[in-house]
Amino acid sequence: MADALQSVRDGMKQVLAEHHASWHEVLDGLTPEALNWTPGPETNSITVLLTHSLGAEESLLSTVVGRTLSRDRDAEFRVQGSDAAALARRVDEVGTRTAALLDAISADDLSEIRQPANDRLNRRFPGIWWLLHAVEHNREHIGQAMLTRQLYAQQH
Repeated sequence: MADALQSVRDGMKQVLAEHHASWHEVLDGLTPEALNWTPGPETNSITVLLTHSLGAEESLLSTVVGRTLSRDRDAEFRVQGSDAAALARRVDEVGTRTAALLDAISADDLSEIRQPANDRLNRRFPGIWWLLHAVEHNREHIGQAMLTRQLYAQQH
């Protein structure tokens, strides 16, 4: 089981490293105006998408190992970005912390029913669900950010 568990850890690290590389590509060369631009009502800026995605990533992986992460989800949707390099550093910082969380995952964590503190949806799922949800959630917002960048470039 230890080899299978290590394979899960290593695979997740690779997937998240690819996500983080995608975030770096999205951010590359963007001005503060581009970072904060939204395509229209009820949409989010690249800064918001990145901030929310990284907050969720760390929170979801904390949930897998039974830890509570203090997070203000609502604030993630009000954030403004002024520096792509600072946001890129945040990607790297979260990547370091989430890699450590992945190293802490045990086989029991994958089957243990977990519920994040203050979960607005009151969800209770096994750790493996939270692990997989972190991947799908990231990919969704990376795709939105890529499209937002394309739309911004077309209009400016």
